[in-house]
Amino acid sequence: MTNSLPQKILSGVFFATALLCATSCQTQHTIFMAGDSTSEYATQEKKGYIRGWAQMLPLYLTDDVKMDIRSRGGRSTKSFIADGIWDKLIADVKKGDYVFIQFGHNDASKKPERHASYADYKANLTRMINEVRAKGGIPVLLTPMVQRTFRNGILVDDRLKGYPGIMRKLAKEMDVPLIDCHQKTRDFVITIGDKASVPYYRHLGPGIDPFKPDGIADDTHMMEKGAKRVAAFVAEGMLELDNKLSKYVIEENVVEELSKE
Repeated sequence: MTNSLPQKILSGVFFATALLCATSCQTQHTIFMAGDSTSEYATQEKKGYIRGWAQMLPLYLTDDVKMDIRSRGGRSTKSFIADGIWDKLIADVKKGDYVFIQFGHNDASKKPERHASYADYKANLTRMINEVRAKGGIPVLLTPMVQRTFRNGILVDDRLKGYPGIMRKLAKEMDVPLIDCHQKTRDFVITIGDKASVPYYRHLGPGIDPFKPDGIADDTHMMEKGAKRVAAFVAEGMLELDNKLSKYVIEENVVEELSKE
């Protein structure tokens, strides 16, 4: 016999280790988040009571995927690129990673450093999609969440203008997975109505939030309650895509959140 007992044991250990690695040492994929303040990571110390939905998304995901939130307040597709945030994000994307892209609120702004025309908005999104694909990543477009604009008890979502529609059309043209956050949040707010939707947004009285000592009635940003609900809508959208993203979603957690009043 040429193999000694120690050599056989060593070979067995090597085989077992290789088998274990094949099943449990798979590369963990990342979901990068590119967006504005509605999806950024916000802490009590730096932002007060405001919360971005992306920081709540892990509540509905398995440990097989991790979030890397690059969203930044006040950014549009234009300023996200101009400020170099996009270049840093795309440099870190690996094959098999996902890049969630959600802009629109600040593209609609009148501020020149933020505003992107409809044509520029589409061009900027197209650039992002192509660059993600060039890195072997998977782009996912998310329409911007609804702004809670009520007049005489009727939701009037006129501040986002045509940006959600442009994103929907581009997703079809370029065969990009789309999660329609705008439609989901709009349906939700319309269904529960003006008064009942207030607690989901950043409405605070005086003396509660040190960042807004006089109080605030903010119909764009959310606090924890609203951020959790929007994150659940996004996770629901991931399930509806019925692709590889769906396997990362803990469906029972989504159902539990969406069943709450």
